Amino acid sequence: MECANTINYDLVLSRLLLRKGANPDPDFTPNPPMIAMLQNDCRILVVGAGGLGCEIIKCLAMTGFRSVDVIDMDTIDLSNLNRQFLFTTDDIGKPKAEAAVNAINGRILGLNYVAHYKKIQDFDDSFYRQFNMVICGLDSVSARRWMNSMLVNIAHQTGDVIPMVDGGTEAFKGH
Repeated sequence: MECANTINYDLVLSRLLLRKGANPDPDFTPNPPMIAMLQNDCRILVVGAGGLGCEIIKCLAMTGFRSVDVIDMDTIDLSNLNRQFLFTTDDIGKPKAEAAVNAINGRILGLNYVAHYKKIQDFDDSFYRQFNMVICGLDSVSARRWMNSMLVNIAHQTGDVIPMVDGGTEAFKGH
């Protein structure tokens, strides 16, 4: 598949970061070095490449975040295709993380998205310390608790706080 990238994603992210909110602080001035860091140097870890993960990965790519790692231990099943739009029938049986990363990297030039077909427990704290933020899209409460615990332990041991955005599902409930 040939990539037809005609969108300036740097401009998209800049507009997103520079826009005023509903109740802006009158003294707030966007910080150009922070914007450059988010566009060029920010490393984000997405945990889960299923229903929520596909949407998270797409949104990060479309807003210009260039360096994203994706962890998922699952493979694609036919029943995933109706809601996990990064996958096709050709992907059935393949690892979700790898197929999602391949789909995004193939559509948008200049991204450094890396797949990890593993359990989150397969990595130690040195792996997680590489990231500026962790975004979870998990359907396992125990995995969500494990990820939270890992980041809290890193904060206690090193003083480095890695923000975690947690979204998840459990059966028909969203969190």
